Amino acid sequence: MNMSTISKSPRKVALVALDVGKDALSPYWYLSSPKTFTQPQLFACPVLKEFFKADYRGIAGILADTSSLREAIGLKKVSHWATLQKASRRLLCNATVQRLLDAPKAKTTGKRPPTSGSRSWPCWPIAPITWPWRR
Repeated sequence: MNMSTISKSPRKVALVALDVGKDALSPYWYLSSPKTFTQPQLFACPVLKEFFKADYRGIAGILADTSSLREAIGLKKVSHWATLQKASRRLLCNATVQRLLDAPKAKTTGKRPPTSGSRSWPCWPIAPITWPWRR
């Protein structure tokens, strides 16, 4: 199901994604996180990315240009596109988010979502950046 057929308003889509994220996710990934962005805010950004059919750089630009979307999500500043990409990869590997993403499929197909162990989204480990030279 295409997200733009559910609602034509990006603000409504962002608010629903933010509410779902608040219900399902803890505010921050780590206790000692810098607390610049919450996990629900970072969850709403890839949802908007899919709504606008943009890439990560595109949604960062859209959020930078649209103050009403930033205010709806509660962003004081726009994150870098790489932050959005890394956060979405990390969030898609979260078991709670997996269940949230599988729930609409169960409603439309009539089948139960798969139990843990099978994922509908690829979940790759995030490797640390290694530099090819020494300082």
